[in-house]
Amino acid sequence: MYAYIEGELAMVENDRIVIDAGGIGYEIVLGTRDLAGLSTIGSHHRIYTYFQVSENGIGLYGFLSYEDKKFFEKLISVNGVGPKAGIAILGTMSVNDLQFAILGEDEKTICKAPGVGPKLAKRIILDLKDKIDLADAYESRHSSNESDQISTIKNEVILAMGSLGYSSSDALKVLSAIDITEDMRTEDLLREALRKMNI
Repeated sequence: MYAYIEGELAMVENDRIVIDAGGIGYEIVLGTRDLAGLSTIGSHHRIYTYFQVSENGIGLYGFLSYEDKKFFEKLISVNGVGPKAGIAILGTMSVNDLQFAILGEDEKTICKAPGVGPKLAKRIILDLKDKIDLADAYESRHSSNESDQISTIKNEVILAMGSLGYSSSDALKVLSAIDITEDMRTEDLLREALRKMNI
């Protein structure tokens, strides 16, 4: 119904804001990360929105980025993940971190979100794992918070582990548990990854 709402930030409460758009105040539920990313009262914002209508009422859920909104829609397609759980998950971690947790079958990371237990985390992984493109996830992470050097050696290690019979998700899972520095060589990282795989 609403693709986004753009206007002045009129109010901020615990888990929601009010955006004044054309003299109408829209109450929008936001995740913790997005709440922290807001500017001061009176500042101008575009909030991408998801409008929910259910037997329990209606609700408007918002996101500072379109990417977050689209992934939220994937999340709530999982049986047992409602809008409140979806926004809690994305309030705890970025879309990119969540994608890597799903690809790496990292239940513990997903369980950090309030109200998400191991059973639900497993269901999220099972339902969404095949809907995430590994190359896109790496491209996104590389552009946001990894240096060229680290990104390159991680990609080389994933390819090397693939040639040894390990899946991409196994490689991602083990690499997420290693503190990778720019002075590491590909062979060093591969050796450490294989050591962890065999523990």
